[in-house]
Amino acid sequence: MAARLTAYIVALIVSVTLIAGLIVGATREGDGPVDLIVVNGNVYTADGGGKMAEAVAVQGNKILQVGSNREIQRLRRPQTVVVDAKGGAVLPGFNDAHVDLIAGGLAAEQIDLRGADTLTAVEAAIAAWAAANPDREWVTGGGWTPAAFGGNLPTRHVLDSLVPDRPAFMMAADGVVAWSNSVALKRAAITRRTPNPASGVIVKDPRTGEPTGVLKGTAAELVETLIPAPTREERIAAVHAAIEQAHRVGITSVQHVGGSGDLEILDAVRREDELSVRVYAGLAIPGALSAGDLENLDRLRTKYGDDPVFKTGAV
Repeated sequence: MAARLTAYIVALIVSVTLIAGLIVGATREGDGPVDLIVVNGNVYTADGGGKMAEAVAVQGNKILQVGSNREIQRLRRPQTVVVDAKGGAVLPGFNDAHVDLIAGGLAAEQIDLRGADTLTAVEAAIAAWAAANPDREWVTGGGWTPAAFGGNLPTRHVLDSLVPDRPAFMMAADGVVAWSNSVALKRAAITRRTPNPASGVIVKDPRTGEPTGVLKGTAAELVETLIPAPTREERIAAVHAAIEQAHRVGITSVQHVGGSGDLEILDAVRREDELSVRVYAGLAIPGALSAGDLENLDRLRTKYGDDPVFKTGAV
């Protein structure tokens, strides 16, 4: 356990220190001092040959040198931070090539039903969150699978027993099927007479015709669109939550796909010097681009240009 914790700590320190990718091999020492040295590690050099090293020296946002403990210790200066990896793994930071930081951070504040493989586990997770968040207008979460319900789809009656007084909405792990309670269905005016929307299905009891609470495809949007949009403060908090999770698994850079509406939020976190993962934000475009669309894309590219930590340009 101690060795594993050491590995995590080393990975976090190196990940936060590095903004650029790993530059392997010895290079000449730069003009400034070495900021960080990690010794006694199993350093994966990522040079394609499967080579390992004992130590690594970091200067600014670059790997200055990898090598033996003796070689790297020679670069030490009074202001250099030295970390003893104690045999732990030292790796380059990982990149997530398709992620929505804000949506992911918001989801971290909701009920996580991933891994809840029995009805008892699902009920316990929902009941615990609802009890711990009595002031939340909606009870939301996701990650459930039919396996937790014996291979069947759940019903609103189960959710009603857990959350009888507030709307509840749980997205399945596949991101296509949703599970709602009776209060949520009522808010959306979904009854036995409600027709299926295009590309969606309101699952109904074959005997009574009443909605079961399961909504497939675009039918889920009938309820989902009623959930209050997160505030600006909640979205900023979501970025911090996502960064914390990224650090936990060694991710140091991402391609964000949340759209242009997220750029101001991400830039606000960057201006506070708290955007400690590198973000390249992609922009959504319509199928047919107008001159106005192109002007807007160019404006955003100019406004959020080639910053070492945060930029846009991909569409």
